[in-house]
Amino acid sequence: MEQLNTFFSDKTIHSVLDIGTGSGDFIKLISPSFSPKTKIIGIDPIEGALEEARQGNASSNVSFIKMEGEKLEFSDGSFDVVCLSNAMHHLASVEKTFAEMKRVVKPGGWLLIAEIVSDGLNEAQENQKMWHHFRSYVDRLEGITHQETWTESEVLNMIAENGINPVLTFPFNRMAIPETDTEKLQARTDTFTSFLARLEGLPEYAAKEELLEIFKNRIQEHGFQLARQIVVLGKVDK
Repeated sequence: MEQLNTFFSDKTIHSVLDIGTGSGDFIKLISPSFSPKTKIIGIDPIEGALEEARQGNASSNVSFIKMEGEKLEFSDGSFDVVCLSNAMHHLASVEKTFAEMKRVVKPGGWLLIAEIVSDGLNEAQENQKMWHHFRSYVDRLEGITHQETWTESEVLNMIAENGINPVLTFPFNRMAIPETDTEKLQARTDTFTSFLARLEGLPEYAAKEELLEIFKNRIQEHGFQLARQIVVLGKVDK
């Protein structure tokens, strides 16, 4: 992310925490903004995701710990930068997680938040939103915390309402152009099919079955592209 590279180019960052790190992709994106000596810790409550993150991030300055964002096991003021990437819609309590982020960031430090949004999307990105919203619907039926995505203004409002003051805001696309490769599109369809299969035997199955055909037709016409993100670098008053 060039905007972050520029912003942090004249700043000394010793420690970074990435909450809800998943497979560690966000750490790969932001690492070039910091010194190779910067200590980066990624946390996630799912061990399987952490194992994938460890395999994809072999740098000696990066480590991963199983932990929930709503109850961080770090002392107050432990990190120069605290990140939350595409995880807001997975949180049981956005307020508790933001409160913990503010607690563990150092006075004068930064909070970095990236979140996919549901508005201003092209047709290929609308396909990803459809894919993602159906997955979140099925997850919620199974008791998994997984909300649909919010509009950009809703995300910005939640950030502001939780006492985070933006100093830098910019859009970001993880996928520059839509996927149109036949095999990749089939893989997306297969995953959508697997979501539907989790509804078999439930009354919701019949109501949602037609979505699969709609999705198939849409990605053949428009392709598949990750929804755009809004990135906010903020500070808190301490």
